Amino acid sequence: MPRGRLIFPFLVDIARLDTAATAADPDAGGPLLDGYDDEFREPVIVPLAPTQGSTRGTVHRVESTVQCAAQIEDDELEKLEMMATGRGTSADFTIVLHFRDLERRGLVDPVSGEALIRVNDRIDRIYTRRGVFVQAIRNPPGLFCVEAKPRSFGLDVTHSRRNLLVCTFNERETGADL
Repeated sequence: MPRGRLIFPFLVDIARLDTAATAADPDAGGPLLDGYDDEFREPVIVPLAPTQGSTRGTVHRVESTVQCAAQIEDDELEKLEMMATGRGTSADFTIVLHFRDLERRGLVDPVSGEALIRVNDRIDRIYTRRGVFVQAIRNPPGLFCVEAKPRSFGLDVTHSRRNLLVCTFNERETGADL
């Protein structure tokens, strides 16, 4: 029995956070021993060598990119266009993924049944269904997943299966450059 389909899908590159690789020693024998900050519970900032011309450092975040078909919900983008300045305090960006596609790509945990697209993953690029580049998402500030919830548990009650995973993404504010 059919499980439904996405409406006007695009292809979305999602940069999934690799928590195990991020947790590893980020500076290979330097002063840092762990890739996560214990107090802030986020990836550490690895200082750059003075010869690299910057004192800021880089965020130690290890990612792997997967491409999925996604329906893009642009309600919040339309709200921003209606504002006088075109800029609000926060904008949600929602995509809808189909579990059939996630299952085919091995993005559903076989033990728990949970989708492997999770909070802290980020949208990297958007393409048409035919693979034509549409837009890259700048990072920083980036669009990071803040919520991933299964929705729509089947159109046919005799063969009910999950259909959709709705993921909400939001930009991460960055501090001022000093």
